Amino acid sequence: MMKSICIAFVLIWNLLACSQVEPKQIAKFEDFKARSSQPLYQKYGQVSSVKVVYDTRNKKMHFIYSSEFTYHHEFCETKLGYMKSLNEFNDENYSGDDSRSFLLANINYYQAIDKFALELGPSDRMNLKQLEKLFFEVKKDVYFADKLYLMMSTAHVLELQPQLSKEIPILTPGEVYANQTYQPLSKQTNYGRVVIVRNWKEQAKDIRSTDILFLEDIPPSFPMVAGVVVTVFQTPLSHVSLLGQNRKIPVCTYTKLFSNKELLALEGKTVKYSVEQDTFRIEIANVTLNGIERSKTPIKLKCDYTMDTLIAAQFIKERDSKSIGNKAANFGLLIEYSAKVDFKTPESAFAIPFSFYKKHATRSGIDQLLAQLLQKDNLNRDQVSIEKELILIREKIMSTPIDAKFLADVEKMILRLGTYKRLRFRSSTNAEDRQGFSGAGLYTSKTGELGSTEKPIDQAIKEVWASLWSYGAFMEREAFNIDHSTVAMGILAHRSFPEEAVNGVAITTNLYRDNYLGFVVNAQLGNENVVNPTSGVYCDQFICYPDENVSGYGRNGGSIDIITYSSLNKGKLVMTDAEIKHFADVLEQIKRQYLRKHYTDKTYFNFGLDLEFKLDGKTRQLYIKQMRIFNN
Repeated sequence: MMKSICIAFVLIWNLLACSQVEPKQIAKFEDFKARSSQPLYQKYGQVSSVKVVYDTRNKKMHFIYSSEFTYHHEFCETKLGYMKSLNEFNDENYSGDDSRSFLLANINYYQAIDKFALELGPSDRMNLKQLEKLFFEVKKDVYFADKLYLMMSTAHVLELQPQLSKEIPILTPGEVYANQTYQPLSKQTNYGRVVIVRNWKEQAKDIRSTDILFLEDIPPSFPMVAGVVVTVFQTPLSHVSLLGQNRKIPVCTYTKLFSNKELLALEGKTVKYSVEQDTFRIEIANVTLNGIERSKTPIKLKCDYTMDTLIAAQFIKERDSKSIGNKAANFGLLIEYSAKVDFKTPESAFAIPFSFYKKHATRSGIDQLLAQLLQKDNLNRDQVSIEKELILIREKIMSTPIDAKFLADVEKMILRLGTYKRLRFRSSTNAEDRQGFSGAGLYTSKTGELGSTEKPIDQAIKEVWASLWSYGAFMEREAFNIDHSTVAMGILAHRSFPEEAVNGVAITTNLYRDNYLGFVVNAQLGNENVVNPTSGVYCDQFICYPDENVSGYGRNGGSIDIITYSSLNKGKLVMTDAEIKHFADVLEQIKRQYLRKHYTDKTYFNFGLDLEFKLDGKTRQLYIKQMRIFNN
């Protein structure tokens, strides 16, 4: 009897032991935090990430400590005995083959929405069975199973979505983006005096270069300041983002700014302001504010007024930049590239050299006004006084009739180049689109139509010329200590796109991961502005990767990594997958041609070109209309 009781006790104990749930590897947030770091792709602020590896050989899950291993491959090699090369590892373990040794991913924690998401790398082609297996294996081993989602950020995962198990909840990039409260735009540090902007029109005249602005939205013309905190999200390619990076000043978005009493209490105080990836810091500082520090020696730009004829685009050479400006000269390069790469440049294109601006400016009588203006210490003068003088200069340019022969030559050129009568006249100065000074958004582009009384050609040309002396452009050059007497305005003209399907901007470097393949694209429907959009409107933002046959980088190629969707397109990208992949291949070929010709000492990954593009409304043909060096 005693023996039977003992046997029964042993059986019960074994059953109890088998029924115990194995302890979860991530049992609390402290476990996650101990393993986590900032994600390799820093697409959003306030995100922490843990790398995961599921070993298919022994069916074991691993959560990697980032303090020990930066990459999945390092862990698999060191801890799991993987002996093949990195290239072989990538080929095998980012494929959709059932023979994969490892299933690899990240778990990202999005603080703003308190959700965790399993996210594949942009080049991962994991098949449906593997993806579902990985998700449920992770879910078994983490305390946040009820907060775990699958991130729909790559084109490949989106393709699998219709077949996914209904038990796998999904998280979209749009939800993450829309619910962020913080966005780093220019990660810099500076000192300044806090100024809260409640009415831009009333306060703009009093803003100084030593001010750190708290404001709701970005105004069209942005003055020289020491830093910016704004409540409305910006794209990384918006004018304020680029200006912040060019000026080396801190800029961030914080949506709760005007409900934060501690921050608002800093009004009028001198502070130290720093922008970091996951937070920004503002603290009272006991320092003397000296304003903008600029180089002691003025920068003199190359300027040649001897070219006195219009130049059809096919005859533009890069060396002509000193006579026609950088935008027009770079357009000539684009025409050269388009002969070898599958894209178009806008038709009916020609350049108006500096000499025509110079003759008109002299006839308008602005030379003496400019001489008087440039003798003054404009960096430290009040805005109202400077504006008055600049307005008078612009008015004289606008009120002076354009030379009749010159205007007749422009009209003849338009008729000779084709059937397009509606053209876009675009600034092409020697003080924009150059290394160290992009001049993004400083000057004006205007549409003119042959024979039109509403949009006459001469009016469009004069408005572009006059924009050389806008307050924003003048003060930006002043801050960089550019010698204004060496600045001149040329014009690039080409046919307009009144019915564009898509417009956008692309940067041929990965802004979200250093030393890595990938191009950042912002795209929008129609002609809604990407870099300076209507308040509350945002565009597609994604990273695209060229095909491996074009880039030579193996399985990194041919992918799309989505950051957010256009607010105008109901949760879908405004370009098709095929259009994006073709565009990525075009960008890759342009970048390599430019690098081979211009730089032998620059690294490929961290060098970027900034290109503006369109898809035609009728044909969806890809057009690239502008190229310049990306100054980051």
